[in-house]
Amino acid sequence: MNQSNRSRRRHATSGFSLIEILVGLLIGMLSVIVIMQVFGVFEGNKRTTTGGDDAQINGSIALYGLERDAREAGYGINAFSLLGCSLAFKTSKDSKTVKLDALAPVAINPATTIVPAGTAGTDTLLVISGTSDSPAEGDLIATAPSSKTYPITTAGSFAVNDYVIAQPSSRPSPCNLALDKVTAKADTTLTVDPGDPAGLALGSMVYNIGQSLVARAYAVRDGNLTVCDYTAYNCADATYVSPKVDPTVWVSIASNIVSLRAQYGRDTSGIGANKMAGIVDTYDQITPGSTADKSGLAVQCGWARTLALRIALVARSGQYTKYDAAAGETPPTSAAPTWAGSASAPFDLSGNTEWKNYRYKTLQTTVPVRNLVWQGSQTTAQGGTGGC
Repeated sequence: MNQSNRSRRRHATSGFSLIEILVGLLIGMLSVIVIMQVFGVFEGNKRTTTGGDDAQINGSIALYGLERDAREAGYGINAFSLLGCSLAFKTSKDSKTVKLDALAPVAINPATTIVPAGTAGTDTLLVISGTSDSPAEGDLIATAPSSKTYPITTAGSFAVNDYVIAQPSSRPSPCNLALDKVTAKADTTLTVDPGDPAGLALGSMVYNIGQSLVARAYAVRDGNLTVCDYTAYNCADATYVSPKVDPTVWVSIASNIVSLRAQYGRDTSGIGANKMAGIVDTYDQITPGSTADKSGLAVQCGWARTLALRIALVARSGQYTKYDAAAGETPPTSAAPTWAGSASAPFDLSGNTEWKNYRYKTLQTTVPVRNLVWQGSQTTAQGGTGGC
C-alpha cells in the first residue's frame, strides 16, 4: 500500500509532458497570429474612419471661415461709382502704402503683385467689405470742400475714426481712390487724414466704410489654409511667404488643406440690351475688367453681374498610409478628388509625389454675393451706365 501511494503521488506531481507543452505553444502561437491579424484590420479601419473624420472637420472649419467672409463681401462698397476702382491706404502693422487693384466683393486669383500665389494648382482669394451702417449710396458734398475737410449733408452717418472714401462727382478714369480716416467732426464737416491733395468739387460723394475696412487674402500654403489681413500687413510682400511663410502675417486657420478652387457665378444674359436677369447662368474664373473679360461691359457692370462665388476645398487626412504595390496592395487614394467646377478649375495634387498615400474629403459651397444681388442694375444716378 505504501509503495502504491508513493507511485500515485509521483505521477500526480510529474507535470506536462513535452508533447503537451509543444501543443500548448502551437495553440498559443496560432492565437497570437489571429489576434494580430484582427488587430491590424481593426487599426486599418480605425485609421480610415478617424482620418476621414479629421479631414471632414478641418475642411468644414476652413469652408466656414471662407463662407462667412464671402457672405459679407461687398458690404459698403457696392455702389457703381466705387466698383472696380483701385484703393490706396496705409497698413497698420508694417506701415506700408498699398494699392488694391479693384474694389470688388471678391477677386479670384488677383495679380501676384497683390496676392502672392499659393501652392501650385490652387487659387487665391481677396475678399473686401466695409463695416458701416450708413447707406451704400454715400453722402453728398453740397458745399465747397478743402483737401482735408469734407462738408456732408447727413452728419449722423459718420463718426470719428470712421474710414471714408471720397470720390469726384464723375467717376474718374482711371478710377484711383484713397482711404481716409475721420479725425474730427464738427456740425456737418468731417476732418480727414490724409485727405485729397487735389481737392474735391461740389457734387462729389463721401462713402462711409465704417470703423474698419475688411480686406483679407486667402491662400493654401504648406498644407494649410492661410489668411492675411491686408489692412494690417502688405500681403503682397513676397518676403512674407519666401523662403518660408511668416505665420504672424499669413495665419493658418485650418491644417491639412491641400487645395482651394473658386469660380464666379455670373449673369451673362441680356448684355446687349443692358438688362440683367439677376440669375447665375455661367460659372468661370473670368475677373471683370481683366484681359480675359470679353463681355464689353463697363467694369462696374461686370462686377454687378457677379452674383455668386462657388468655392471648393480639399482636406487631407493626417495619417500617412503605406502600401506595397509589388504585393498587389492598392493606395488609399487612386484618383484625384473632383468637384462641380472641375472642367475649368480641376484639383491637382501631383505636386506631392506621395499624395496617393492619404485620404481626402472634398467640400464645396456656393455663396450668393448678396450685396451685389440686392443692388441690382443701377441707373446713371448711382454712377452706372443706364443699366447693366
